[in-house]
Amino acid sequence: MSGGAGGIAFAEVRRCFGAQGLEALAVLAPPGPLDDARFAQMLADGIGDLAWLERTRDLRRDPARVLPGLRSIVVTALPYQPEAGSGALRRARYAAGKDYHRLLRMKLELGHRALEVAHTTRWEHRAAADSAPLDERTLAHRAGIGWLGRNALVIAPETGTYRLLGFLLTTAPLAPHHAGQDADRCGRCHACETRCPTRALVGRRVLTERCISYLTIEHQGVIPRVLAERFEGWWFGCDLCQEVCPWNRFAGPAADPRLTGSDADAALLAVGPLEFDAHFAGRAVRRIGYERFRRNLLCALASLGRRDECAALQAEGLPLVLAQARELGLTISS
Repeated sequence: MSGGAGGIAFAEVRRCFGAQGLEALAVLAPPGPLDDARFAQMLADGIGDLAWLERTRDLRRDPARVLPGLRSIVVTALPYQPEAGSGALRRARYAAGKDYHRLLRMKLELGHRALEVAHTTRWEHRAAADSAPLDERTLAHRAGIGWLGRNALVIAPETGTYRLLGFLLTTAPLAPHHAGQDADRCGRCHACETRCPTRALVGRRVLTERCISYLTIEHQGVIPRVLAERFEGWWFGCDLCQEVCPWNRFAGPAADPRLTGSDADAALLAVGPLEFDAHFAGRAVRRIGYERFRRNLLCALASLGRRDECAALQAEGLPLVLAQARELGLTISS
């Protein structure tokens, strides 16, 4: 099968990758060096414990440096669970089930392999799902799968924001295809900015060091009391800016049942050091480790006014948890 002078036809790309449940498909030609003014502003705002972002700045500016010989970028989205959990202790919906990094990369690999089989050839490629130094949101916007909203997420008019972005960089000659959904439709809506309890959303960007997602997932140390007390029960990530986005009324179900799940409050609080790895096996939550998991639960409970339940967490004697308790003004038993 041949795509002719313009490259392999998009219909074939859609067939191969769509079979994996991937949506909002588009194909970009290598865009050349990107304007990284937004990235520079993020660095100026402060990136806390994410110093590695600055070290990969040159790679993020030019996708061709991530994969030598790059000819095409397949841009995709995978819908995840849009329903909130039932407990007062809350975690981001994308972390409900299996670790999306692995699951989405696998789907991208399978889609590319199907393309190779159809053409009886092999191409160099790299699958990425928040796992490579790419300016993902800029690429997604350029591909037309959505616009950059005031919540700094890529919003699609037909599906909202409960989607995982995936990218397949390849040396295959694919015909470019623009998804046509990049027109800004936020209008005069500022619901996400208003709802953010830590005031982390400014000018369509996230102030990293104020964001609940950053603080509960990436931040290594004690969380400032002025921010932790505003967590509203979140212990891993945060979806508040998505919950109030009017476009999410169109969000559909998760495209893969492995992205679904639930975490009951009692079950979470009962997870001890011996159960942690098994309880969160194959899930994104596991990456924060047990001590930060307990620190996050302490902050979540305190933010809900459930300070009497914090004693059991403190009793373990974990240094980070005890330091966080002092920051929150909790009584520490001798």
